Amino acid sequence: MDTSQYMEMFLEESKDHLQSLNERLLDLEKDPEDSDAINEIFRSAHTLKGMSATMGFTAIAELTHDMENVLDLIRNEKLHADEDIVDILFKSVDALQQMVDNVEAGNPEDSVDVKGLVEKLNAIASGNSTGSIAKSSTDKSSAAPADAADDKKADMSIELTDIDKDLINKAKESGLRAMHVRIILAETCVLKAVRSYMVMSALDELGDVIKSVPPAEDLEQEKFDLSFDVILLTGEEEQRVESTLLGISEIKQVMIEIIKLDAPALVPAVKKAAVPAVAKPSAPVKKKQAIQHHDNMKGGQSVRVGIEKLDSLMNLVGELVINKTRLEQIGNTHRITELVETVEQMDRVTSDLQSIVMKVRMVPVGQVFNRFPRVVRDLAKELGKEVNLTIEGEETELDRTVIDEIGDPLVHLIRNSMDHGIEHPDDREAKGKPRVGKVGLIARHEGNNVIIMVTDDGAGMDAAVIRDKALEKGVITQEDADNMTESEAVRLIFLPGFSTSDVITDVSGRGVGMDVVRTTIEALGGVIDVETKRNAGSIFKIKLPLTLAIIQALLVNVQKEIYAIPLASIDSTINITPDDIKTIQNRETIVIRGEIIPIVRLNQALNVPPAADFDSDEIYIVVVHIGDKKCGIMVDRLIGQQEIVIKTLGKLLSGIKVISGATVLGNGQIALILDVAILMQ
Repeated sequence: MDTSQYMEMFLEESKDHLQSLNERLLDLEKDPEDSDAINEIFRSAHTLKGMSATMGFTAIAELTHDMENVLDLIRNEKLHADEDIVDILFKSVDALQQMVDNVEAGNPEDSVDVKGLVEKLNAIASGNSTGSIAKSSTDKSSAAPADAADDKKADMSIELTDIDKDLINKAKESGLRAMHVRIILAETCVLKAVRSYMVMSALDELGDVIKSVPPAEDLEQEKFDLSFDVILLTGEEEQRVESTLLGISEIKQVMIEIIKLDAPALVPAVKKAAVPAVAKPSAPVKKKQAIQHHDNMKGGQSVRVGIEKLDSLMNLVGELVINKTRLEQIGNTHRITELVETVEQMDRVTSDLQSIVMKVRMVPVGQVFNRFPRVVRDLAKELGKEVNLTIEGEETELDRTVIDEIGDPLVHLIRNSMDHGIEHPDDREAKGKPRVGKVGLIARHEGNNVIIMVTDDGAGMDAAVIRDKALEKGVITQEDADNMTESEAVRLIFLPGFSTSDVITDVSGRGVGMDVVRTTIEALGGVIDVETKRNAGSIFKIKLPLTLAIIQALLVNVQKEIYAIPLASIDSTINITPDDIKTIQNRETIVIRGEIIPIVRLNQALNVPPAADFDSDEIYIVVVHIGDKKCGIMVDRLIGQQEIVIKTLGKLLSGIKVISGATVLGNGQIALILDVAILMQ
């Protein structure tokens, strides 16, 4: 069997199940009696085992099988999920994650050493582990999952609704028969959902399935043991139905009975169908408009789409926007009424298409946030601290490209809060604080941006200590230190190589992390700031654009070149005269409504010489802001607002500062997009 075509699906599904295992194990750790968590963990492990076995990844399948043995004992209340057992299960999930990562990277899955884990799991399952607490007999045979098929009784019945009865009666009038079919899977079946789908597809060729027990949704999610029942309306004989289903691999037994409605509402006990010695010719199947309960098995309400396809779609929409702008210019320049009217209609369609594509690319930040409960749990144990993580706004949506990049910066911030922020429980108690510290992860929309905050109620940061450390390391001069405000001193933590930790640990102290956070955030067109108060805690606030693909921008001139400034960063635009520019502490500034704002001459920042005919009496200033900081950018002329498609500069020009990207204008000219954050620095 060629499984390469299913590799992408296997990797995606495996990651989903591993995430589910992490989340539900955290629930189990908090409440060892949580039966829902135990069942979900077992189902995820079982499904992962089946997928891996089908794909030929035996090492993954074997480890999940050993986990299943332990989980089955917990599920059947023969074992108590104590701290030691949960730790082993967490380590097993970590090993599975490494194996899946190896598969994705094209490396051997079995390069991960799981021998020690397997021995511990087997010891727990056999009752030989000191960490496990058996609730009943610790007989070794209890380690094997019970035979689900043996629990199925022959007297199981299906309740018929009035709709079911009506469909059966109409089928009989058309010469069809109603069959109660029970399908029993082999004990070795590893992909129950796949087998149930194959059964449903086969039955669909023979007639109409009007009911299944359990429902199709449960069959799809493997929420059943080793058997399920259906009601089939068909013109076929029992033998044909039975032989067709038995032809499907891993089907152990098929039981059929004809439904007679002169019986009570409950279908009588299922018995093995009496099959004649010689098969009768098959009657033609008469299709009825029956309710297809297994439709969901054929296609879901959502599909997985590769990010490269979405990127390609976004590029095409971007090209459409560029050409729409070009057509607008042609229509206005040549005053072609018909073209202008057509472009207006095209503009509406393009805007709707753009909006839909944007929404398709948007995913909830919960996809990133859901990894952090496990991170906090492991770090708290490593640091000997007690921490409670709260998450708010996980439904807040961001562009997929931003989501992919934001994970690592958040890991750094969480680790920083856990290591530097939250105090040891004894120290917190001495300060009159609760022993359990609080770390928060919050997301919310704010205009065309998303705000993500990492908060803690720890020790906070001492501006004086940070300032002295920076002075000691030569990062700043004494003059800088003397003129620095407390908030400016705290922001020194974002400088490369800066750390206040005297001891290097696995968590922090190497002087890397916070500068990486700032660099990554700024590369995404966002900004990061920090607020802190001694013994009250810290708040790291990240502001990110909703999307990085198509934005509104203000086009400006410096000489003959056109530059774009993202509209989200613009506070206002003003005209001034040279007399309005004042020099304060060797910096050019202007005063707007009593506020002193430094200015940057864009021609100097870009090394563009001024024109000989430059009119110095008319100066245009674009006031931009990053957080609560403002700056004025001096330009030669304001062109106007326009929707632009952001294009990256490519690897060759990726190191250029001040410029964050480029766009193609309606006339085909290239306009560079300014990096406001770098300009303000």
